[in-house]
Amino acid sequence: MHTSDKKLRKLIIFDLDHTLISTNSSYCYLKTLYQRGALSISVLLRAALLKCQFYATTMTLEKLHHVVFDRMLRGFSLESLEKHIDVLVDKLLPGALYLPAYQELMAAQKRGDYTALISSGPDFLVRRFATYFGIDSWEGTAYDVDKEHRLINIAKLITGPQKKRSLLRLQERLGIPKKQVVVYTDSHDDIPLLLEAGEAVAVNPDRKLAKLARLNNWRII
Repeated sequence: MHTSDKKLRKLIIFDLDHTLISTNSSYCYLKTLYQRGALSISVLLRAALLKCQFYATTMTLEKLHHVVFDRMLRGFSLESLEKHIDVLVDKLLPGALYLPAYQELMAAQKRGDYTALISSGPDFLVRRFATYFGIDSWEGTAYDVDKEHRLINIAKLITGPQKKRSLLRLQERLGIPKKQVVVYTDSHDDIPLLLEAGEAVAVNPDRKLAKLARLNNWRII
């Protein structure tokens, strides 16, 4: 690669839910587990209630993840969870793509930019979506398993501050300056990440992010 090409290369960071896709992949996955007989209706209803509480109250993303893990995922076999993922992806895509963001991902890949998917969703889901999109690297919430490969706790929760650290590690590894970093996300939880970008793009932004985007003249798609 020529020196001039290196200067033009960008680091493009995408969130997943309500950014590259127009829905919540984790909740859709729980519905898929129920439809395939791997989850009871009572657990699915609890998930729906938690989703409503998260959007209607001051519940933090970190609290939501811990409650969902404790009530729904703890003790599940990782292998049994992973075997249903292709069904979810086939069901959601391409219909659930959020085209404005997806088109910018394709444009970035065509230019030869480095693309990354950093999501708070379970890493076994994020990995599969990253493969579908042909993204260079990915990171999601990771879990510890016991000797029988059953989930026992959250090993690494990916929230806004952790996403920021992931971005800084990628920048250092790739040698890409801040001015060449573009971040796409929908949530105010990702403000620490957005503030590290040379270009911040609010995608389907929630109310807090939409207000901040207008104040900072960030692009909204």
